[in-house]
Amino acid sequence: LIMKSVIFIAIISSVLFTSCKKELYSTTVTPVSGTITVNPNHPMKDSLTAIVQKHLGKGVPGVQVMVKNASGLYIVNGGFSKIETKQPITDNMATWIYSISKTYMATVILKLAERGLIKLDTPAAVYLSKDILDPLANGNKFTVRQLLSHSSGLRNHTTEPAYQLAQLNSPLNQPNLKEKIKYLHDKPALFEPGTDFAYSNSGYTLLQWIAEKVAGKSYQEILEDEIIKPLNLTKTYYGVSEARLLALGAPNYYFERHDNAVLENITKWHNSIAFGLEGYGGIVANGTDVIKFYEALMNGTIISNASLTQMRTWITGKRSDEPDYGLGLEYYGKYNKTTPTVTYGHEGDGLGGTTQILYVPVNNTYLFITINAGRQIAGQYVRKVADCKIDLCRFVATYR
Repeated sequence: LIMKSVIFIAIISSVLFTSCKKELYSTTVTPVSGTITVNPNHPMKDSLTAIVQKHLGKGVPGVQVMVKNASGLYIVNGGFSKIETKQPITDNMATWIYSISKTYMATVILKLAERGLIKLDTPAAVYLSKDILDPLANGNKFTVRQLLSHSSGLRNHTTEPAYQLAQLNSPLNQPNLKEKIKYLHDKPALFEPGTDFAYSNSGYTLLQWIAEKVAGKSYQEILEDEIIKPLNLTKTYYGVSEARLLALGAPNYYFERHDNAVLENITKWHNSIAFGLEGYGGIVANGTDVIKFYEALMNGTIISNASLTQMRTWITGKRSDEPDYGLGLEYYGKYNKTTPTVTYGHEGDGLGGTTQILYVPVNNTYLFITINAGRQIAGQYVRKVADCKIDLCRFVATYR
């Protein structure tokens, strides 16, 4: 069982780091003082700790797990935020949440729709200029809803070979959003809008521009006004600088380059990419804030119940045997092979890290995971990292 949103960089040049010195891409890790109040007698405590320790023993470098339910909050920190200096993972650490950011984007779009500024079933062409959409296949056809559900047929720039080659050639020189969309210019659509499912970061880039157009302000301002301030998310950040990221205690990030179970520190490259993700993956947060946001979402305090119902209206791709996606939410239902348990949330992946937020309706439990090893390059750590997440999710999803 591999999580759905993993996108592999298909080919990594073996000469990329040949002349590089060790730790060329590493950064410092700033310890963030203080602890977060938890229930020391939480009933999931021992099992979560055992799962984390099991996977640390298999080579996963650093893991932070947060779980919240009727028994309160519990946090398990394991391993290192920086392997080289053996700095531990700590409670107040902030981390990139990658594509979990898409749930925030979908929430923003739905809030704007509730105010009549956006109509979900209107073509995106109503809100975006011709110079953006004319070079994109079916640019005059796909709707806002189809962009939200990844059913537009729009290609994904991060899987385009030219984009990946540029990553190898200039890892610290990242394209802006407009330059990223150009990788799709004059390329055929994956399918006719509304007929299938294909995950597209490019689609959420268009959604950011739609939100900015109808709201008349930057996405950072929109996010602050619509989500961060109303929910008092004091540990959620967008548009951070490198200095700010370091001050927030962000960990170092790692990947396995040679399929030999050896991790390499690629933090500066990883962060260079992440700084440019913007609305489709650029939020930095502590897991307690991510859970707080999801609680507000599921409790109907940030969007209406009608909007939440739309978010949880699932589509199923032609190659899938269970639902794939709603509006900014991923569906998961196979953590228990004999009795599938419906859960949903979102994963996120960066070059050197991975995250997940999971909500389990049957036991009203929220789970947040962050691991500072990537799984976007084929190798042994694809399975090591995925297995850690799967074990944690399966335990929480089937806990009674």
